[in-house]
Amino acid sequence: MQGDGRDTAGLRFRNLGPLEVDRGGEPVALGGARLTAALSLLLVHAGRHVSADALTEAMWGTETRPRSPSTLDSHVWRLRKALEPQRDRGAPSQVLRHEAGGYRLLADPASVDSLRFEQLAAEAADLLAGGRPEEARDRAERAAALWRGRPYPTVADEPWAAAAVARLEEVHGQLREVLAEALLATGAPHRALLELEPAVAETPLRERLWTLRMLAQYRLGRADEALRTYRQARELLLEELGLEPGAELRELHRRILAEDPTLAGPPTATPDPPPDPPPSPGTEPEAAPVEVHLPHRTSALVGRGEDLAALAALVAEAPVVSLVGAAGCGKTRLAIEVAREAAADFPGGVWFVDLTAAANADHVLSTISSALGYAPAETGRPRDALAGFLRARRMLLLLDNCEHVLDAVADLLDEWFRAPAELTVLATSREPLEVDGERVHLLGPLPLPGDGGEVTDSPAVALLLDRLTAAGADPDDMGLLTHAVRIAAAVDGVPLALELAAARARAFSLEEIAHQVTADPSSLARVGRGSDHHRTVRAAIEQSYAVLPPDEAALHRAVSVLPGPFTVSAAHAVAGGPDTADVVARLVHRSLLVPLGPARPGGPSRFTQLATIRGHAAHTAQAAGEVAELRGRRDRWTAGVVGAKPPLGHAEEATWFDALDDDLPALRATLQHRLVDAPSAEGVTMAARLGTYWYFRSKAIEGRAWAERALAHEERADRLSLALVRLTLAHHLASGGRVDLAEPHVQRAAHLLDGDLAGATASGPGAALVAEVHTLLAHSLFVAGALEQGRQASRRVAAAAAAGDPELRLLADLCALMDRSSAGSIGPGELSELHDRAQERGNRHVALVVSGVAVLAAIRGGDLAAGLGWSDRMITHRLLLGVSDGPVALELRATLAALAGDPRSAARLFAAARTQALRNGLRWPAVPTTPELLGRVTTALTRAEAQRAQAEGERLTLADVVTDLEMAESAASCSG
Repeated sequence: MQGDGRDTAGLRFRNLGPLEVDRGGEPVALGGARLTAALSLLLVHAGRHVSADALTEAMWGTETRPRSPSTLDSHVWRLRKALEPQRDRGAPSQVLRHEAGGYRLLADPASVDSLRFEQLAAEAADLLAGGRPEEARDRAERAAALWRGRPYPTVADEPWAAAAVARLEEVHGQLREVLAEALLATGAPHRALLELEPAVAETPLRERLWTLRMLAQYRLGRADEALRTYRQARELLLEELGLEPGAELRELHRRILAEDPTLAGPPTATPDPPPDPPPSPGTEPEAAPVEVHLPHRTSALVGRGEDLAALAALVAEAPVVSLVGAAGCGKTRLAIEVAREAAADFPGGVWFVDLTAAANADHVLSTISSALGYAPAETGRPRDALAGFLRARRMLLLLDNCEHVLDAVADLLDEWFRAPAELTVLATSREPLEVDGERVHLLGPLPLPGDGGEVTDSPAVALLLDRLTAAGADPDDMGLLTHAVRIAAAVDGVPLALELAAARARAFSLEEIAHQVTADPSSLARVGRGSDHHRTVRAAIEQSYAVLPPDEAALHRAVSVLPGPFTVSAAHAVAGGPDTADVVARLVHRSLLVPLGPARPGGPSRFTQLATIRGHAAHTAQAAGEVAELRGRRDRWTAGVVGAKPPLGHAEEATWFDALDDDLPALRATLQHRLVDAPSAEGVTMAARLGTYWYFRSKAIEGRAWAERALAHEERADRLSLALVRLTLAHHLASGGRVDLAEPHVQRAAHLLDGDLAGATASGPGAALVAEVHTLLAHSLFVAGALEQGRQASRRVAAAAAAGDPELRLLADLCALMDRSSAGSIGPGELSELHDRAQERGNRHVALVVSGVAVLAAIRGGDLAAGLGWSDRMITHRLLLGVSDGPVALELRATLAALAGDPRSAARLFAAARTQALRNGLRWPAVPTTPELLGRVTTALTRAEAQRAQAEGERLTLADVVTDLEMAESAASCSG
């Protein structure tokens, strides 16, 4: 595995652990996961030819479309650039040589940790076998210092890396044995034991390590510990493999029992500790090994490392620790693992008590006594006798499933800890015990994949993949990961549901399982043998539901029609009752609701049911015949919130937007019910009044979809609502640059408005709604360059304003201003006058659009200072309206920066504008001069600067541009 012997450009490849490269001690940035994977493959085959196909598969996997050779070459070029930044153009690479059909890494063994590691390990083994233990120890220690963890951890399980990783891990295991044996041979059993303890813990099935550990303990004068080690090894091998220890381990055990003098070994390098003094009369002999009475679990505990550490710390310091969480979150499995790891600290033993079948206080007492094997002497007070027995012992008692006998357990614990006690209790429950000294650890579902990073880093996905593989799923199935993510999300990462879903892999395809759990995750049931405890997800939740008082049970069922985060207001709407907030709090306490906190600063707290719990609640509501009534309450409430739409641009509009955001899942559920599942006129009416919400809260694509669904039921709706839906859809289409698609909707709306509705929309209650949507439509048409269509919409607004309503007059004047601006005939006085009038009437929307028109006018007139001032006002108006995105505002700001000679700021702002426009389905670019200016600012930057500016811009928000909102708001109130 060597190259051609060259110095690899001063590089060192650290591949025993996460792959790192340094040059002269300075780290080298590899530039992403794909280049790391490519270099890993090249290091696995260091000095040998690696085909282009193999590199492509390592970088992109086998499921992606074929890549052209130029794509691979460009990535290799980037890798060479990272490894050899000083290489002259056209000069041959000293590190990565191109060969026919592939590449070869020119690697000096001294520069690659894995090659050096294997060489040193082999030398150590040879020296030890040759009777030179001191030199073997030195070589082994040098090799061990190179090991930083599992080699190539990000790709270690890939087929092309697995064999190499397995080989290095085996070399590491053998090296540990060589080092321990060399230390024993050089009279350092104390050091050997320090090396062996972590090795045994990490690889407990390597018998040689147990043998060396026993020998080290014996040579340190701890024969009793050596014999205990033998018992531990034997129990482990029988439990895990069903085998007795091998001949070497048994022989050492026999020789220790016989006190064989040849086991003494060389003199120790440091004095051995003096032997323990003989026990004094009346003292107890040395404690026997800790008794551990815990259920055996063969499956790995996945994704609970942080919880495990936190609980271990709590158990070490608190008398009572409660592990609290919803049904199916894995409380029992985690508690068992915590107890097993803590066993050494409890000489009185570790005991597991399953309270599932206990029905009352007497049953709780007898169940605990039976599990402990405790039979008190004849006494009329067995409860007191048990308390005395427990107080006197430093033991850990794991009380599992306490929720249905909460009071009985709490009463017992109060009695046990009324006097000083050595006892520690670890309890699992769906709500806290609320006893003195209790420390509560809340356990939620396993985390799902986040927005960034690898999906396999998600503990929920990792657990599911582990169990699917164990159930026989094909790990090479191209759709495995996609379906695993879908299944994990559908059950909210609840471990029990993940386990039961994985068990179905023997009977169903992953696609079928994903469909089943999406439809109703609470219906999952255990397949085959196993405990009846938690045989189905629904039954596990039923245990909690069965003890609820009527008001909590009713709310549990009612909120099942709120499929996602909801506020107390929404819960009250569907459940009724005077004390909804109190009932919600009690369900949170019982782990039947998850608190999410406010969605925004100052907003109301939100809550949700886990998907599994919602499935149970929906099933129970269905059995009670309540579903239709609950949906009706939800729909009436959301329709009322939508119907309370305030006038366009006023301060109340931001509050309305916030209210819709806070209970958006309920709104979507109502629209789904009233426009898809059971179409109705009410659904169309709601869609007709949501246009401004979808547009200003950056949900235009979703709003367009709901409008199209509403138009599929024209025959059910009133003409005004139909006209408003069509105008809203036309506005969304024109904003995206599709005036051609918008035009038929405008004409159809005109036909509806000019018929029976002509009088009503001229002066009746529909006048304001019609004028508002035509104002929005006119703006999008003028921006798109459809001037005549924009003027037609403006005339509609002017006609509505003829009745004398000052609000409608303001909208009509805005449309007229936009028309004159499109023709380039507008003066600064007109802009300031209309802006002031809008401010006086509290209409932020009119002030916002006027500010945008003023920015354009300032750009045309070359007055960049005035343009910047109007840009501040424009952005501030949007922020005060509660609008998070503003692609046109950012594009105009970028134009000002470009004209002012600030290419970096311009590039950031253009990137932000483009990102937000595409995210919202809006026209990009909206300003005709943008392509030319963008080209100029990009040319003025280096490639790295342009890339950095674009990356920053993609994360930019409106609030980042105007950072001092109070100052900007003050400027926005000025006339300019």
